[in-house]
Amino acid sequence: MYHQDELGSDDLEDVLELSLQHYQGTGGRHEDAFQDAGSSNQPSYLRKNELQTRLSSLDTELASIDAEIQALQEARRNILQEKETLQKELATTRAPIRAVKNAMTSTKAAGATNYADPAGFEWTDDVKKRMRSVFGIKEFRLCQEGVVNAVMDGRDVVCVMPTGGGKSLTYQLPALLVPGCTLVISPLVALIMDQVMHLRENEIEAVMLTGATGKEETRSIMQRLAQAGKSRGIVAADMAGGSREKEIKLCYVTPEKIAKSKTFTSTLEKMCTAGRLARIVIDEAHCVSQLGHDFRPDYKKLSILRQLFPNVPITALSATCPPKVLKDLLMTLRMRQVTDGNNSNASDTVYFSAPLYRKNLHYSVLPKPASAAAAIQAMADYITQNHAGHSGIVYCLSKKDTETVAEGLSSCSKGAIRTGVYHADVGDHEKESLHIRWRNGQVQVVCATIAFGLGIDKSNVRFVLHHSMSKSLDGFYQESGRAGRDGNDSDCVLYYRGQDASRLSSLICGEVGGQEKLHDMLRFAQNLTECRKLSFANYFSASSSLSLSSWTTEAGGKLTPCGHCDNCTRPPETVATKDVTLDAWIILRVAQTIDNEGGRVTVGMLADLVRGVGGKAFQVPAGGGGGRGRRRKSQGEKVGLDLEGITGGKASLSKDDAETLIIQLVLSSHLKETFHSTAYTINVYLQPGPQAVRLTRLSREAIEAGAGPKIECAFIQRVAKSKPAPKKSTTKTGGKKGKSKAVVSDEDEDVEDLTEQIQNQVGSADSDDLDDADEDGWSYSMTSRRKSAQGASSGSARKRRKIVSEDENEYDDDVIVLSP
Repeated sequence: MYHQDELGSDDLEDVLELSLQHYQGTGGRHEDAFQDAGSSNQPSYLRKNELQTRLSSLDTELASIDAEIQALQEARRNILQEKETLQKELATTRAPIRAVKNAMTSTKAAGATNYADPAGFEWTDDVKKRMRSVFGIKEFRLCQEGVVNAVMDGRDVVCVMPTGGGKSLTYQLPALLVPGCTLVISPLVALIMDQVMHLRENEIEAVMLTGATGKEETRSIMQRLAQAGKSRGIVAADMAGGSREKEIKLCYVTPEKIAKSKTFTSTLEKMCTAGRLARIVIDEAHCVSQLGHDFRPDYKKLSILRQLFPNVPITALSATCPPKVLKDLLMTLRMRQVTDGNNSNASDTVYFSAPLYRKNLHYSVLPKPASAAAAIQAMADYITQNHAGHSGIVYCLSKKDTETVAEGLSSCSKGAIRTGVYHADVGDHEKESLHIRWRNGQVQVVCATIAFGLGIDKSNVRFVLHHSMSKSLDGFYQESGRAGRDGNDSDCVLYYRGQDASRLSSLICGEVGGQEKLHDMLRFAQNLTECRKLSFANYFSASSSLSLSSWTTEAGGKLTPCGHCDNCTRPPETVATKDVTLDAWIILRVAQTIDNEGGRVTVGMLADLVRGVGGKAFQVPAGGGGGRGRRRKSQGEKVGLDLEGITGGKASLSKDDAETLIIQLVLSSHLKETFHSTAYTINVYLQPGPQAVRLTRLSREAIEAGAGPKIECAFIQRVAKSKPAPKKSTTKTGGKKGKSKAVVSDEDEDVEDLTEQIQNQVGSADSDDLDDADEDGWSYSMTSRRKSAQGASSGSARKRRKIVSEDENEYDDDVIVLSP
């Protein structure tokens, strides 16, 4: 150690030399070393904050990289899964379709019974005689005769027949020929009212016990049932016809009555003991199973029936009962395994099914105008031009919609369309009155929610329109099946617009499996090429493991196109399949940017933004809305969108086309829905989905060069009249009225030329000018020279129909997209 007072000049020079060498050896970081040691002039707390900031920045960067890696890994898994699916499909290409008898006894048992045997049974003559005299029916349809024979033989029965196939006859007819009362359990009061009304018109003693039944009537019915429970040993008298006319032959109740009324179940036990409870019928039996599309908790409680009445046969009826639901149904109702009704053993549940395809129903999907008024006008025009004077149903999504649509149809047709309203809040007496007036023809069209229709027995319903989509394809099949029960041609029409998807998503977001079912419904609505019959067949086969043979034609037994739906009759030149990879990339890039900034965007907003309209800005809620972008303090801050900088330009789509493509990207998982609740509703927004990174990781140049997965979309190519000659178009108009008159004349000529392919499948060829306007101002009109005669037969369903375009803007020759 050196002491200051002993340090010489030579020694000092040595010390300085050593210090210089040390400084040079550290690469000039001598000062940093002292700073790190705390010798800097910067206060230590500031240095600490600086270091923490740098660490946070690195953490953010690492998190971003990790997120990108995770997205790429997920994309890789999806690609591998898609590859595996394609390989499996390739391996099974052209595999023969087998008519699978799921869960059924297939071996021929000794003494087996064919209940569909044309040779008949001992009761066959009585059955057919009563069928003609009471119901006015000359011949059985589908598998009706086999089911009736099994019921007459006292067997447990499961019958699966399409909506409108005639399931009711299979228990109503035997009820008139066997002693005692048949108990019928149905899910809806509307169904019960309709059935009882129909039976009473045929002078059949039928009653109902529901919340709509008055106290005095309930007391009277219960006394009559109790009296039957005391009437031991009167079977012989009943068979002789002594008391049959006055005895209650069919008693309709809801499942809640069985589950909650001990008095009623006690009365049934007494009837059973006296031999007066002939059979228990469970209509819409798929409601028993949680695997079904319309599960009802009180249906599950019907398992007590077999315990209380072990010797009373049960009939379970349904329009859609795939194998998994059938297995659950049998277990819940404590019924034995099924045996084929054409080769039945002596002890198991007799099973009959009929093809679900109904060739007299003609399906079509029509474009729905953006504004409510225009949509109602389109429906009014369709009804007056195609079904003047015919009975029909218009299904609506909400109670408010039913009232608005009913009023609108009446006013648009100047009273020609007589409408009624049916929903849960309509009083019971009003509902019953509406049933009577509709059946009598005083009301032509019932505007209703899905509370109306299950089992409605009005045979001459010539059309069923859907003002909005159903929540599932199962529901749509059931609801549309109310049409054409008499076997005559009938129309089933869905009015569809992409933005309807958001409204439905918000309603079913809490339902288990609800989104998947809605997406299947959307695929059906957007499909422009596949036969509607095949769409139904493929859906039920995939979602319910229902055999494809359920959709074969009765004659050929092959799964072939129907030849009469909108897609089968659409001329090939009116559909164009286009490569929309670039437009999809633009949509996903914009969605990604908004998400990164913490913004929220709906289908309609995104469709505007990618086209460079809608204010070219998006809204960010307070705090950034949970996004990964910077935090924002002001509530509802508007953030500008540099479309040119983000995507290099706008999408070349009309608004309708953009919305349709956006829905397709949701269905393909390139976009995903997110849900945010408010005090009044649940809003649905869009974000990039797991498949988005497959496109967004690429540049525009790469996309244009053909890199990345190719995305195609089928669009309707609307046929428009050629533009007028230059001389005409440049002539100065003498006033708006004269110009309007000329346009109307041209439209009439166009309609007459185009209405043969799809009558009233009308859309408006949007221009950018139209798209920039408020959606509620968008509308179209329909004009047709074909007149429907009052009460004439619905011949429109079989005719080829053409697409009509009645815009009068300069973009009439453009192609408009309605994708699959």
